[in-house]
Amino acid sequence: MTVYGNLDIAGASAQNKTTSAGVVSADAKMRTTGNGDGGLSTSVFGLRGTEDLGGGTAAFFNLEYDLVDIGTGGNGTNTSSTVADANPSAGASSVANATAGTANQNTSYANGFGARLAFIGLSDKGLGELRLGRQAQLIHTVIANGLAGAGNNVAGSFYSAGTNSMLNSASIRPHLVFVNRAVTYFSPNMGGLVLGLQTSNQYVSPSAIASTSTNESSASLTFTGIKNLNVQAAITKVHNNTSPATGSTGTVAATVAAQTSNNVQLTALTANYNFGSVQAFGAAVRNSTSSLAGVNFAKTTTYELGARAPVTKAVTLFASAFTGNRDGSGTAATSTLTGSNAITGALGDADVSGYQLGSIYSLSKRSSLYAIYGNQAIKGKSAQSTYKTESTGMAIGVRHSF
Repeated sequence: MTVYGNLDIAGASAQNKTTSAGVVSADAKMRTTGNGDGGLSTSVFGLRGTEDLGGGTAAFFNLEYDLVDIGTGGNGTNTSSTVADANPSAGASSVANATAGTANQNTSYANGFGARLAFIGLSDKGLGELRLGRQAQLIHTVIANGLAGAGNNVAGSFYSAGTNSMLNSASIRPHLVFVNRAVTYFSPNMGGLVLGLQTSNQYVSPSAIASTSTNESSASLTFTGIKNLNVQAAITKVHNNTSPATGSTGTVAATVAAQTSNNVQLTALTANYNFGSVQAFGAAVRNSTSSLAGVNFAKTTTYELGARAPVTKAVTLFASAFTGNRDGSGTAATSTLTGSNAITGALGDADVSGYQLGSIYSLSKRSSLYAIYGNQAIKGKSAQSTYKTESTGMAIGVRHSF
């Protein structure tokens, strides 16, 4: 068994600004020190182990927990008291995936020692690998493959969702990162080609929340048959179905009651190539949400390019930029959707864009200093052409891995 993890503490700041008709209607500035969701990565603690069963087979497990509020001594459990969490990735509870197993809505989490990974599996050299439990979505692994910033927590990448005092009002992250009660299969490596299949079928019916079912299925393909090249593709389909429940204003029940059944399809194609002096990254992602009848609620298409370069033996620089657009020509009935599907509380067409710059100074193989700066925006079009929401973030910190 192996004990592993990392602690990432940063001094961070964020500014979220909303402009309508040329007038700033909201301008929030935030600062934090000791945020467990550090700038470069989330602080985590994990256990993993493998047992050789002989004949090329093995059993294994992985338990991993986030340390979201280590700077304030927080060690509580997940909560499901609100929706539209600013950070869909960290500590998402079962209710989160069950009530909206998409990137549209998510229950928030409190001070966390929250489960990120909790799965057990069997592997065979000739047959592949099977995993059961809470795992990373296949499409998350594919998206991370195309990010020069390695999925850090600062604004400026389409992956950024913001967290704690580093909130990001311009977040367009297309996926949840983790999925509960999943069954995942990876094929053996066939000449540099690996196939991944994943399914998750969930149902919850708490007394205060509507009965909700979520069915999620994914497939991925990874090619590493050419030296220094990694190309990955994935598709994820999610079906959410909610039986309305009654509840007071502002509660989860009231919000769930307003949801309608919908289908979500996520597709991603990413690649990175190491030229030696520089490593290039690219990602193309589409997030489509529709009704059961096929009516489009929103479709966001995003492209991100980036590069990572070792300037010296100790210093690595990275930079990235993304651009894209959203077709938000959905019906008014879907205006409760949030995040990448909302502008000022209603759907609308929009342009999305952002950029990020960062540097990492390696003190050793396990300890690093870093600085990251980024900016991203959602600019309305058509009926909401005067509206813009923008987020700027910066983090300077230290990370130690063990």
